[in-house]
This record gives sequence, C-alpha cells and structure tokens, in this order.
Amino acid sequence: MLGVGQKPTLTEKDLEFDFDHSQIRDPRPTPGRAKRPRYEERELSEEFLSKFHIPKHRNKHTDPLYTFYDLHRCHRKGPDGSPTYDSAGFQLDYDKVAKWMKPVAYNKKSMVNGMERHLKRVEEETKKIYDCFFIDGKGPEGEMGSAQVMDQIKDQVSKDLGIPWHQIDPKQLKKWEDQGFAKVDANKWWHRPNQVERDRFMKMLEGASLRKDLQP
Repeated sequence: MLGVGQKPTLTEKDLEFDFDHSQIRDPRPTPGRAKRPRYEERELSEEFLSKFHIPKHRNKHTDPLYTFYDLHRCHRKGPDGSPTYDSAGFQLDYDKVAKWMKPVAYNKKSMVNGMERHLKRVEEETKKIYDCFFIDGKGPEGEMGSAQVMDQIKDQVSKDLGIPWHQIDPKQLKKWEDQGFAKVDANKWWHRPNQVERDRFMKMLEGASLRKDLQP
C-alpha cells in the first residue's frame, strides 16, 4: 500500500497499449504477436512519467524503461528460461540475443564491405518480392526502393500466410504466390501509411532480427 504522496513504481503493465485498428488498412490480427505492445521512454510524455516513481540509478534488469531491458532480461534467463517478449509483443530468441550481447571488433573496411553486400542483397530480395506480389513485378510509381511499400507487402503476406512479419522474405513470397493469392495492381493497392500505421511498422521493425522464428 502506498503512503501519502508516494508514487507507484513503473511496471511493464503500465506501458502496454493497443494500436487503433480502425486506422489500419488491414485490421487482421498480427501473426506471432503474443503480448500487447509497450511504449518505450522516448514515446512517453513527461506528464505520464511524472505519475510514477522512477529510480535515479536505473537497473537494466528491473527497469522496463531501460534501453535493451528486454534483451538483458532474456539473456539473464538463459537458454532454458521462460519466454521473453520485446516491446512489440514478439518472443525473443535466446541464441540471437546471446550472439548480439557479445562484443564484435569492427574495422572500417569490413563495415563498408558489409554495407555494400547488405545493399546488394536488399536490392535482389526486393526484385524477387515485387515479382511475386505485383502484376508484372511493377511496384507503385515513384516509390522504387520505398521501405514503406515493403512494410505493407510484408504485413499483407504475413496475415495471408499466418507467419510473423519479421520472417517474410522472398521464400515466403514464393509460397504466397504458389498458394494462389492474387497478384496486386500496385497503383490501385498503394497508399501512403497514416501516422498509426507508421508507428506500428516502426514498432515492428525495432529488434526484428532478434525474434524467434515461429514457422518453418
């Protein structure tokens, strides 16, 4: 029980919220999301934070606003621990988190080469995905290379196949095409995401590479 003037300690539950699905073009449930999403500190107002007691000395293991709190929690539990969920509500993969925790030595040349390989791979994957999803492989006019287009493709295919958004890649698009889903006319299909959709995709993107794969 709190004394007079005492503020409650902030918990994960206090940070939970739901996106307004009436503002989302495809309101079907998000495959793989097992928990409600949670706000992070940068998304909260001073007014909201002022209602809670937040220790001056932040603890990465107990403070839900601590940067990478979910990752530290997952790592602490170990490979046989109970599931840990990120701020988007997806289960983390212990092995991926453990690898992320290990320091890596970088040099400038390897970083540049790595970035070049990454960009080439993204370009190749985008072409494969467009070929499967759009009629004649043609994306929306003036939106070549748009991350927002790719976000919406992945969202639709994820929901059509029941596979988590972070696992949608060219292989899953081929499966989508082979299952007989109708290819789309890019310019009739495309619209720029509204603020709720942008916020949702941003939440889905953060830490996506550290999530557990839930489908083969």
